[in-house]
Amino acid sequence: MALLEKPPAESNDNDHVDRRSELEKLNWALLAHNKAATELARAEDKASLLSGVCKSIVSQKPYELAWVGLAEQDEAKTVRIVASEGAAREYATGLNVSWSADTPLGKGPAGTCIRTGISSLFPDITIDSGFAPWRQRAIDYGLKSVVACPFYDGSTTPVGAMLVYASVPNAFGEMELHLFESLAKEIGAGLRSLEKQERLDKEVAAREEAQQRLADALRATIEAVSKTMEWRDPYTAGHQKHVALIAAEIAKKLGWLPERIEGLYLAAMVHDIGKVAVPSDLLTKPTRLTKLEMQLVQEHVETGYQILKDIPFPWPIAEMVYQHHERLDGSGYPRKLTSEAILDEAKILAVADTLEAMASHRPYRPALGLDLALKEIRAEAGIQLDKAIVDAAFALHDDGDVLQKIISS
Repeated sequence: MALLEKPPAESNDNDHVDRRSELEKLNWALLAHNKAATELARAEDKASLLSGVCKSIVSQKPYELAWVGLAEQDEAKTVRIVASEGAAREYATGLNVSWSADTPLGKGPAGTCIRTGISSLFPDITIDSGFAPWRQRAIDYGLKSVVACPFYDGSTTPVGAMLVYASVPNAFGEMELHLFESLAKEIGAGLRSLEKQERLDKEVAAREEAQQRLADALRATIEAVSKTMEWRDPYTAGHQKHVALIAAEIAKKLGWLPERIEGLYLAAMVHDIGKVAVPSDLLTKPTRLTKLEMQLVQEHVETGYQILKDIPFPWPIAEMVYQHHERLDGSGYPRKLTSEAILDEAKILAVADTLEAMASHRPYRPALGLDLALKEIRAEAGIQLDKAIVDAAFALHDDGDVLQKIISS
């Protein structure tokens, strides 16, 4: 007699349906979490962070609404909604929510999770008793289930909550809850990071403002000293200012950074400061100076260096002043430096100083004119003066006659 085989167990279609349903819910939450995490990573301010996270969540159906609320410390313990997105966004407009245990408005998902620090899940808001104050409003917007997760600012007390609403009941299981809890924690971390960055930005801005005030004060002081020099030598009034403007324009042509140009400008404004030690009758003498008198005048670079060397400028201004009469071939003074030993700033000052001096009136001669001055520096290019700097000066002359405008100002 043959043995009868045991018939196979009948499959339970409901189990397959339940598994598919659970996998589908998990997939919804995973997709929403991944999109929101991307927004968190690229947010540049609090508003874009919160809005971006909410928008990412509701881009995945069946999530119809996501909002973030902050726990206020007012008497009513209000939950203030600061961001909301989704097809049912209007539901959150004007929504009255609290985190107080003494009012029904504090017993919903947001208030409960903020008050307890534990995520709150309402599988079916059409029947959950704690949702009574907002039930009809939720039904009108097609909302069926909601999860609320607290987030923190580094303390042990929640500062707010993130809520996600779905258009189907039971949309949030244990796995989905964990995913949204993780996202809420990331929101808290993101907000803390942005707050730190905002504080840092404010500190940097305040420091930069203070530095700018100091820079403005320094420039004003230097310009005041320069004007004082002009009172002793009215025939060269404006010389240092003109040299400073020409030098700055040349440096711009050469592509120098603004900070370096500022140091050059300030040095040019006081490049003749050492002339305070030169007798005024020599500065205004209507005839050419004797050899001895010229030697006395040439000492102004050494004097200028001694005046400036102990001032803690952020640029080597004293050395620029000391070198502005040096020449590439060693024919300059006072140290007869050659090419590589001379600062680039001093090389520019040499060209700017020569141009302005020749093109302007002097006590012992009328102005020679800009054309003759340009011809002179072209002849000395590569010998006494730096060729690239001379080329830049000519480019300025060709570019709207910048040099003439400065000298004539």
